[in-house]
Amino acid sequence: MNKRGEWWLVGVVVGAAMSAGAVAEPLVQRNPTVVPHDQPYYKASVRNTELIFTEKNQAFAEHVAGVERQLQPQYEASFGYRMDAPLYVGLISDNNQIANGFSTQFPLNRQINYVGGASAVDYFSTTSWLDTLLFHETAHNYQLNAKDNRVSSALHSVLGNGTLVTPFFPAIVPNVFESSFMLEGNAVLNESRHGNGGRLYSGRFDALVLAQAKAGYLTPERAYNQTLYFPYGESSYVLGGHYQYFLADQYGLDATNRYFKARSRYWYFPFVTNAPLQKAIGNNFDNTFADWAEHEAQQADRAVMSAGEPLLTSKYFTALNSDDNDIFFLASPQDVRAPHHVVLDRETGEVDKQRSTFRGGELFRRDGETWSMASAYSTPWRIYQGLYSESAHLKEDTRGRIVQGFMSSGEPVYFDVASSYDQPQLYVGDDFYGQVNSSVEVHGDDLYYFVQEGAKRILYRNRTALYRYPGYYGVVADVDSQGRVLFVANSEHGSALYRTQAGGGVSRVLAEDDIVAARLLDDERVLAAVIQADHYGYYLKPLQPRSGEPHVRQLRWDLPAGQADNLATNSEPQSLSLDRPYHSWSAMRYSGTDLSLSFLSEDDDSGEDETQLHTLYNVQVRFSDPLEQNEVSLFSYRDQDLSELAGLGYSNNQFFLIGGVKQYWVLDDQLDRDTPTQETRNHGLSAELRLPLLQSGYWYSELASTWYQDYQLDEREPLAGQWSLSRTTRFGNSFLPNKHVGISGYQVGDRDDTSYGGTLSVMTDLPAEFYLGARGQFSRSDAAVNQGMRRGVELEEAQDFIANDPSRIVIPALDNSYYAQQVTAGEASVSKVINLPWYSFKVPLSLRREALHLRYRRYDIDFGAAELELNQAIVGMDLELLLFHRAPLRFAFEYAYTDDDRITSEHSFQAVTSLAF
Repeated sequence: MNKRGEWWLVGVVVGAAMSAGAVAEPLVQRNPTVVPHDQPYYKASVRNTELIFTEKNQAFAEHVAGVERQLQPQYEASFGYRMDAPLYVGLISDNNQIANGFSTQFPLNRQINYVGGASAVDYFSTTSWLDTLLFHETAHNYQLNAKDNRVSSALHSVLGNGTLVTPFFPAIVPNVFESSFMLEGNAVLNESRHGNGGRLYSGRFDALVLAQAKAGYLTPERAYNQTLYFPYGESSYVLGGHYQYFLADQYGLDATNRYFKARSRYWYFPFVTNAPLQKAIGNNFDNTFADWAEHEAQQADRAVMSAGEPLLTSKYFTALNSDDNDIFFLASPQDVRAPHHVVLDRETGEVDKQRSTFRGGELFRRDGETWSMASAYSTPWRIYQGLYSESAHLKEDTRGRIVQGFMSSGEPVYFDVASSYDQPQLYVGDDFYGQVNSSVEVHGDDLYYFVQEGAKRILYRNRTALYRYPGYYGVVADVDSQGRVLFVANSEHGSALYRTQAGGGVSRVLAEDDIVAARLLDDERVLAAVIQADHYGYYLKPLQPRSGEPHVRQLRWDLPAGQADNLATNSEPQSLSLDRPYHSWSAMRYSGTDLSLSFLSEDDDSGEDETQLHTLYNVQVRFSDPLEQNEVSLFSYRDQDLSELAGLGYSNNQFFLIGGVKQYWVLDDQLDRDTPTQETRNHGLSAELRLPLLQSGYWYSELASTWYQDYQLDEREPLAGQWSLSRTTRFGNSFLPNKHVGISGYQVGDRDDTSYGGTLSVMTDLPAEFYLGARGQFSRSDAAVNQGMRRGVELEEAQDFIANDPSRIVIPALDNSYYAQQVTAGEASVSKVINLPWYSFKVPLSLRREALHLRYRRYDIDFGAAELELNQAIVGMDLELLLFHRAPLRFAFEYAYTDDDRITSEHSFQAVTSLAF
């Protein structure tokens, strides 16, 4: 037999997500688009668009149909081309209450729009959540669908919007590797120009850009990459949006949008920025970025920023809340650990901080308990918004409600999620109150909020208008003992705090231009949350009234009534019927191709000390429907035993019981093993069923059953059952889970033999980004161990692509497959994140962070006739790279020493990559 020496894996991945090498891959993946057992969907065709919607969302779909009839011709004229494939627009049911949406070319040219945006009504500075999604996500579809070259268009005519590589670059969708700084920034530009407001009208984001400019952070290296610097992923939207507006203001909106068409010509090297921008607007990226950074630096010099040491800081912002005694909120001084539950005594100003596991959101106190307003799984099949406990369990009477507060009678004040797809629908108890356009401050039995009327912002107390001004940005902060309302709105150079006056009008009560929220300690003092270059800061400030009103943010398309592009209000709904049900089977189309390459070296046992290098591969061609409820895949791979297999797979995520099956054929049997060739199987099946039992709080549990026919021995057909339970918390950008405990139990039957066992794993984080972990596994078989007949507990060097056998024990550096009576395996590990980033603009590869890891593994193996103890000491380095300025790439390499080389290599080196878009 050959002895395996050092080996390595190098992955080349193109597609939605992939891990290099022949690793265990469940036949069924968690559905990334809609929850299982969702509401029935229907479809309707409008121009170049197929709408997918539920019966409850029919009225919203009719609004979308009217918008699309006008929006697409506008975008075609502005971006300079017509999309080459139908656009699938999903209006997802209220079983998926997420304040988000996304656009992609995979598996099809589509956009998915979720209900739930009312929870972020103050963030977006828009009138309609649904219109914001349409304007923003459709811009992405036009950015990415562009194929202004013969190669891409020709390949698309045959393969659709696939992910074919030639050999490593995206020939069909050239813009798929564009930086998020350009993609999201341009989408923010386009979301803000249709009479619906948008993030370009937000003083909060003006303040952030100026804070970054004053700190000298507006560099291509920081802006163009998805860095781990504050404000993290938000940077692409905020900085990118302001840069794109600078381009549009200087060179024209249409010229700015046509950059993406020009960029798509570079299918053979999709990392060019200067040349396509020069072609589109007549100036390149280097020059325009420098001009924009200089412009923002000049504006920052005029802004008044909060000075001095803040009371505390946070890497993320959640709304402030208060009662008669305290101000309370969540703050995250670090972006890699659990947040603090902060309580500020309004009388003394003293602060108490306790680390907590609340999900991010505004805190509410009720009946002696504290809850956070959040969105999360409450069952394996439903994502709901509502109040969640510190353990992240839903308060049942708030299901589907975005709580704003409580009346003195105890009646809840809330937005109803299902009916707030367009604009927030406010309820008090069971009674509809009205349509509003901001969060609501409940003060005693009075309600304070903003309503948007065209381009005017109107402040209300109950149903009485108190103050109005031009703009889209305004957030109620608090109400003092005299009934004067404090609110945050635009200043000339950012975001400021204002207060209504008893006789009418308003005054400005703080000089700073970086205020994003405030809560009163008394009528003369506030806790102000300000946005700064590296964090949110919290300051105790005395109020200093002076004359001043909200600044009117005028953008280049803000024209007099009748001349402006008010697509949000000018489009007429189009009548739709429910006569075309959506069937996921018939809706499947070509999705894309995933490719993974690896290399394996073996020391030849011929005695000549020669090394053989083998190429391994894994290719999957996927077909999916727009909601990804069904998937069919064609696959081919060469595994660690140098066998070549191909086959067909199918998975279904649509129902409570989700499952999948793979049919495979052995193309080339070149195994290095003792099993006679006539006993192998030349084709077989692998199947899996999963039943999620629990997904609530941070807990997850499921039952799974797997069965497969082993191609290495035609008699072997293991049937396995497994139960697992885990609790995992992970906050912010933590390198590893902050806390984890998991347990599983399994039983496997094969040819009247039974194997059983289980796993236990734990992990915790420590200060300074240390992580401790431990894992154990026990497997025992009642079989008479037989290596040639593959009886007993299986020992392998790696997991298998076809066979998900939970009793298998994986031992890196193992030189062959073995079978044992009983195996006990344990591992202890410590990791330390180092954080020495290096970001590049010119090179599409950057380094985000590093981690050193040390592991100790022990294996006690009982072969029946003999026993063996293995000890492994491992030292390694994890590198988190950034590929193409936006795709995180984990690259780990490690050295392992094993104290017994009878079945393993004494010294081994391993490197693995894992990439996800």
